[in-house]
Amino acid sequence: MTRRVAGLVVIALLAGCGKNSDNSPLPPRANVVAVSIGNSSVCNIVNQVCAAVTVCQPATSNCQVVADLLVDTGSFGIRIFRSAIPSSIPLTQITDAQGQIGECAFFFDGTAFWGAVQVADIRLGGEPAVTVPIQVIDASFAGQNASSNPCQTAVESSPAGARFKGILGIGLLQYDCGLSCVNSPSNLYFSCSGSTCNATSVGLAQQVKNPIPLLPVDNNGMVMQLPAVPDTGAGSATGALILGIGTASNNTPASSVTMFKADNNGNFTTTFEGASDGQSFIDSGSNALFFPSTTLPVCSGSLQSFYCPTSTASLSATVMGNNGTQGVVGFQIANTKNLVSTGNSTFGNLGGGGSNFDWGLPFFLGRTVYIGIENQNSSLGVGPYWAF
Repeated sequence: MTRRVAGLVVIALLAGCGKNSDNSPLPPRANVVAVSIGNSSVCNIVNQVCAAVTVCQPATSNCQVVADLLVDTGSFGIRIFRSAIPSSIPLTQITDAQGQIGECAFFFDGTAFWGAVQVADIRLGGEPAVTVPIQVIDASFAGQNASSNPCQTAVESSPAGARFKGILGIGLLQYDCGLSCVNSPSNLYFSCSGSTCNATSVGLAQQVKNPIPLLPVDNNGMVMQLPAVPDTGAGSATGALILGIGTASNNTPASSVTMFKADNNGNFTTTFEGASDGQSFIDSGSNALFFPSTTLPVCSGSLQSFYCPTSTASLSATVMGNNGTQGVVGFQIANTKNLVSTGNSTFGNLGGGGSNFDWGLPFFLGRTVYIGIENQNSSLGVGPYWAF
């Protein structure tokens, strides 16, 4: 079964330097990971929500906090640039009979990562460390380079270019490839001997995976909370990624929360302007609401991927889960050129064109969103699902 490697869609709209947010961080709890937008010189793309994790040498207390990881509910697994992990924290390289395992990770915006698959101990918030394979992003791994590598495309080579130090992929699925990469070689995993890398199959235990299902208690999903912002945006925003669903007082859903079951690829159906899209998804790694429209005008010049209505458009779409649950989601799309001119970093009304309905970061602002991981049971049901 083909699984989406990631749902990252970004644009180079650099955030301003303003910090004029009235949002205060939530009190620390063991199952809370603080997240923020516009508070970093590295994660500085508009609507880019980032967090920190602790990376440790396996089975030791030799650890380092790595900040500026994109929080991405559209991908699965942790990916960190080699330069962000100190050489004093050695990780364990995964190998097979032919050599070292490397991976290509492809993203919706056309970017890609190449790097080693290595085992690390990862701590999320105050949770116990979990031992998990991660991708160590390194264009030079196994003698490759940014322009010549098994991904057959140019790959990112530095945090400065990517504008983050890595990705915290915590979407609906447990593995970044799953059984399809167990049963046959793919264009994702490679076994490298020297500088020769060949596509290979990889068992589930060796695949890059979502770390949350490995937690001892808060392992069935997560809750994303981000504040609403004014129509003209905010200089920054802070919120929380709360681990677990129904496992603690801070992640127990209210009776008003509706669960929308996703399919095995993490998708559900969105109907907008009379057209139904059965491959729509919710993705904090996308910095806008991306969707096709026959009525919204696009911007000109470098912003031509985005919408520029003369006045802010108030819209709605119907979402339907695979369990038949339906709901109407209201949203607004403002003129992107006007938003950018404010110098703010966080917007709830940024939208652009796309072939599928991608409920990006603006969807999370002012909402509490529950993300149920596949095959994990919670008070809302068995994942994969979205609930809000």
